[in-house]
Amino acid sequence: MSLHTALGRLPGDRATETTVREVLELMRIHVNEPISPYEVARRLERPEPVVSVILSTLTDAYVLRAEGDRYRYDPDPLNDLDVRRFLARAATHSQLVQNNVARFRERYGHH
Repeated sequence: MSLHTALGRLPGDRATETTVREVLELMRIHVNEPISPYEVARRLERPEPVVSVILSTLTDAYVLRAEGDRYRYDPDPLNDLDVRRFLARAATHSQLVQNNVARFRERYGHH
C-alpha cells in the first residue's frame, strides 16, 4: 500500500487534495507525535468528518499509523519519498494556479 493507493480511494477534487496536502504537512511537522482527528481538524480549520476520512484512508494505506483514536506519521524512507513528492507536486500546482489567476487579473482587471 502507498500514498498513491490512498489518493485513489479519496475523491479527486481540489478541496480534498488540498486537505490531504495540509494533513500530510501537519503530520510531517509532528512526526512520531500522535494527534487526534479533532486536533488536526482544529489546527487546519477543516471539518472533523472530512479530516477523519482522510486520516483513516491514509492509515489503511500505511501512510499513517493509528494508535487508538490518534494518528501519527512514522515514515519509512520510501513512504516519506512518496509524501515529499506529492507535497512538492501540490505546491507547484498551487503556485501555477496562483500565477495564472494573477495574470488574468492583470490582463482583464480585478472585478
